[in-house]
Amino acid sequence: MIRIRDMRNSSSLSWCGLLSLVLLLGACQEAETTLPVRKTLEDAVFASGYMEQENNYTVSAKADGILLSFRIQEGDSVRKNDLIAVIENDIQHNQLQDAIAVYEDAISDAAPNSPQLQHLQTQIQQAKKQLAFDEENYSRYQQLRDKNSIAQLDFEKVELQYQNAQTNLQALKKNYEDVLSSLKLNEQRSRVQVNTQRSLLQDYHLTTEESGQVIKVFKKQGELVRRGEAIARISSGAYVIKLFVAEGDITKVNLGQSVAIHINTYPDRVFPAKLTKIYPGFDEAEQSYIVEAQFQQFPEKMFSGTQLQANIETGRRENVLVIPSDYVSKGSFVRLETGEEKQIETGSKNDLITEVVSGISESDVLVKPSY
Repeated sequence: MIRIRDMRNSSSLSWCGLLSLVLLLGACQEAETTLPVRKTLEDAVFASGYMEQENNYTVSAKADGILLSFRIQEGDSVRKNDLIAVIENDIQHNQLQDAIAVYEDAISDAAPNSPQLQHLQTQIQQAKKQLAFDEENYSRYQQLRDKNSIAQLDFEKVELQYQNAQTNLQALKKNYEDVLSSLKLNEQRSRVQVNTQRSLLQDYHLTTEESGQVIKVFKKQGELVRRGEAIARISSGAYVIKLFVAEGDITKVNLGQSVAIHINTYPDRVFPAKLTKIYPGFDEAEQSYIVEAQFQQFPEKMFSGTQLQANIETGRRENVLVIPSDYVSKGSFVRLETGEEKQIETGSKNDLITEVVSGISESDVLVKPSY
């Protein structure tokens, strides 16, 4: 019984070994192999971004209030200085009317026929008549004194009266000039106040700065708005490409480099562009550097804000040894056809190919790892 059992065990072990050998030979026959090849590589920097028109601005509220009128929708075309919204302005309008009333009163007060100036003019005319009378009387008394026909005291009284008349006239004229100057100054100040109130009232009327298309509307009629809040965004001009470049890549980027653009609205196409601008400062909000490119071939339809990805070509290298990236295991190891595992020094890589700097040659047959 034991021997038979042993024979059966021996037979089972032989079948297992044979089956393992068959599977191993099958696996060896099915293993994929490749040879390193030399290619021309184009180095590129990846960047994400979006497209927008070159002229963009936001119309913002300059005062607090309710939007009484909102005359635009997204997609509308606008011209420069178009009125697009009105904010409730009853208080400001009343203040303007008060300022205009004060200004009109000031104009009336400063006019030559105003009661105050007419009264002063009357006083001046009376003073002139009194001066003429006193001057004539003084001249007559002077002649009498020369003939010793009057007492010196009488002459001095007449002389003093003449001098007082002169002084009084000069004082009245000076008073008139002072009052007129004060009234004119009040008129000017009132005019400034009217202009100020009109300017403030204009803050309640929102107008466009330049012609363009309404890209985004942020508020609706009847909503409360605060000073500084965005009401609408308007764009115009040619479309440009805004790209965000990582800190480690910005030194590789130069003006005039070719850019391959992949637009989300055209997922199966690539559009050529050229790098046209590099912003000098680091953008804290985006945590990257910003560059601009311009299309060399435009998409049929373009929309501001469309997301995209780009490869900025930074150089070309000839005769570079490369292998498929899926033949590399553990970061930098390859397996030769002989079964030997070798470590290689890699350069640039992507999901498809890996650059081989050293470690293998074009004659080495590589086996694809099985995972």
